[in-house]
Amino acid sequence: MGIRGRLTRRLYAADLLTVGAALALGVLAIMGSSRIPHWPAVVLTSAVIIAGLPMLAWCRAHTELRVLGFLHDWSMAPLIYVIYLLVAMINQPLQAGRLCDAWLIAADRWLCGTDPTVWIGRFANPALTEILQLAYALFYGLLLAVGAEFFLKGDDRRFRQWGFMCGCGFYLSYLGYLLVPAVGPRFTLHDFSALDRELPGLWLTPWLRAFVNVGGMVPSGVSNEMATALANRDVFPSGHTMMTLVTMIWCWRERLRVRWLVSAIGVLLLVATVYLRYHYVVDVAAGAVAALFCLVTGPRFHRWVSRRAATLDL
Repeated sequence: MGIRGRLTRRLYAADLLTVGAALALGVLAIMGSSRIPHWPAVVLTSAVIIAGLPMLAWCRAHTELRVLGFLHDWSMAPLIYVIYLLVAMINQPLQAGRLCDAWLIAADRWLCGTDPTVWIGRFANPALTEILQLAYALFYGLLLAVGAEFFLKGDDRRFRQWGFMCGCGFYLSYLGYLLVPAVGPRFTLHDFSALDRELPGLWLTPWLRAFVNVGGMVPSGVSNEMATALANRDVFPSGHTMMTLVTMIWCWRERLRVRWLVSAIGVLLLVATVYLRYHYVVDVAAGAVAALFCLVTGPRFHRWVSRRAATLDL
């Protein structure tokens, strides 16, 4: 076995995706270091991922500690969010304030004849807002539920394939964020600071909304101008739409037990993207196209990477 085989035979194909994403972001941070204030943190974090994943895999292979196996199997889950944060640290300073929201608003008006988030506001009521905000907050839980069913069944092949699909989907959406930086209608067509007043829920909505805001690096209780300046440029395509559709279709394709629950929450989540003012309709449409692309190419790409790199997936 060659050097490449010795380096990759303890890794999953999903690990190689994450290492590749970290490497690309590290290089991008170095190239744009004059404009990225926190470029050393991006480079250091990328280096930790690039070295840490193979080290974790090596330790797993040379010990009998089950906890290391569990950490390696599920490492994709936290690292997807870490890569998201690195993208945010690079994207805002690189764009130097450039936003594409005006283009997306124009596309929405051309497609729908109006601003969809404004139009759908006529149907707003606290109970509906509460349900949709809860569904939106459960986004990552849907993906984890699919992985957990494969994991608990001991279906290693499908578990690894699902991890690879998640990596493909999320990293594709992150590329979109870099190419089309935008903050979304809750900052442009609406006043972020008035959201709780204009779109109130019942009991959990304020907490769930704050949870989503923190995940997107937006503190609650700030002015619309401040929120816009701080918000991640993470609108186009809608990653929530893309990965929700991939998850729903994957559940039915694999006849998983969680398919009914995932589908019910998923449909509500898709409505929530526009109703809760997180996305333009064009973001949702782009997310649907990206989901189809991932579903068609993802499994083939997974087989190709696994065979070429002789990973653990084989």
